[in-house]
Amino acid sequence: MLIPISELLQDFNIKPKQILHVGAHLAEESKDYTEYFRAPVIWVEAQPKLCKKLKESLDIARNTVIEACVLDRNDLVVTLNVTSNSQSTSILQFGTHADTYPDVSVTESVTVRTKRLDSILNSKEVPDFINFDIQGVELKAIMSLGVLIDQVKVIYTEVNKRQVYVGCNLIGDIDSYLEKYGFRRIATRWKRSSGWGDALYVNQTIPRRNLIQYIRSNIRFVKFYSLKRIKL
Repeated sequence: MLIPISELLQDFNIKPKQILHVGAHLAEESKDYTEYFRAPVIWVEAQPKLCKKLKESLDIARNTVIEACVLDRNDLVVTLNVTSNSQSTSILQFGTHADTYPDVSVTESVTVRTKRLDSILNSKEVPDFINFDIQGVELKAIMSLGVLIDQVKVIYTEVNKRQVYVGCNLIGDIDSYLEKYGFRRIATRWKRSSGWGDALYVNQTIPRRNLIQYIRSNIRFVKFYSLKRIKL
């Protein structure tokens, strides 16, 4: 996550009661979720091999693992392009990703069925914080919430400003869709020279930041990009 979980709490007043993480991978955020949010987590992951590892490694008392490829339609049969670094796995083909990360390649193709979030969450409590990290189809996953989006307070999602994956939605598309449901984008951080980043959207139920939080988050923003330039 380009905006660390600690900052979400300290600078943006994010204090979820329950978390839904779509695109779990190996639950790299689990430790920070526990330390800063102390809320139960539902992890959704499309890769069968990773789901097995998650079920073996996570504490079932606070974590639920669901194997599903989330999209805006149920029961579509799609191909999951599993990649050499695993985190770039997507149902979409590489766009500019191939030029930015030439060392990453597709190593396996897995056939999966899609599932809408309103179907996955049927009869379950709707988490107030949702994190989307599914390589280019985040908007379709958001749309799959249907009317359940009214129960969500915070959406943290990977975003794109160019076609990192062929046919991926761009950040303006997500802005326009979420605005209709009362969400505003309050923070964005870009992975330098890569065309993708992370964005934080909140609705009116989240308290606005005070002056100290605003200044502190802007200092961190400047430091983030300064360190990226130094590393490059």
